[in-house]
Amino acid sequence: MTKDILRTAIAAVIGIVVAFGLIWLAQYAGSEISPDVYDPNSGEVLIPIGSTIALIVGWFIGTFGGSWFAMRISAGTGAGWIVAGAVIGAALYRAVTLADASWIMALGVAVPLAAVWLAQRATTTAVA
Repeated sequence: MTKDILRTAIAAVIGIVVAFGLIWLAQYAGSEISPDVYDPNSGEVLIPIGSTIALIVGWFIGTFGGSWFAMRISAGTGAGWIVAGAVIGAALYRAVTLADASWIMALGVAVPLAAVWLAQRATTTAVA
C-alpha cells in the first residue's frame, strides 16, 4: 500500500515537471513566432493571438504528455489527474493575474481536462 502511494506521488511529480517543460517549450515557440509588442501610447504589452494559441496548444500537449507519462509510471490513473490539476491551477492563476478574458479561463480548464481524458484512454489502451 505505501509502495503504491509513493510510486503515485513520484509519478505525479515527474509528470508535472514534464508537463510544465512541454508548456514552456510551446510558449517559447509561440513567442518566437509572434513576439509580444510594447505599446508606448498605453504602456501595455500586447500579446498577439499567435502566442495565445501556442499557450493553449501547450496546455494540451503538456497535460497530455505529463499525464500519460505519470500514468505509465504509476500503473494507475490518479497521478495523471494530479498533473492535470496542477496545469489547471497554473492556467487559472495565469488568467486571473493577467486579467485574461473569460474564454481563456474556460479553455484553461477544458483543454487540460480533455487532454488528461485522452491520455487516460491512450494509457488504458496501451496497457490492455
